[in-house]
Amino acid sequence: MPYAKQNEIDAAEAQTFLASGVALVAEGADMPLTHEAEEVLSDKGLLISPGKAANAGGVAVSGLEMSQNAIRRSRTAERVDRDLRDIMQSIHDQIAAEGRSGAVIDYRRGASIAGYRRLAKAMSAQGVI
Repeated sequence: MPYAKQNEIDAAEAQTFLASGVALVAEGADMPLTHEAEEVLSDKGLLISPGKAANAGGVAVSGLEMSQNAIRRSRTAERVDRDLRDIMQSIHDQIAAEGRSGAVIDYRRGASIAGYRRLAKAMSAQGVI
């Protein structure tokens, strides 16, 4: 799970990942891979979970915490865990649907499309578009 600033992991480092037997890259930062690094990994079929999806759990739990504070009710740890699992499953399902091409899922593409659709829906609901 690379925690790097944007475009810090280049093609040479991506080759090192492959040589080390890495099977999945879950980004811990926004866009740490250069375009060339992403191509190296994707060409070998390595699964890349983009930061906007991989980091969604922390954002979701913050939202759950804010909502429980707003209504002055606390959730049990089990309830938070169940709600988080449901949220993350929904996020995965949306990303997979948008990124699927035959039997292959491009999670980066799916996350971008799902995010843009969600944003457009919110803007439309507010009368912006």
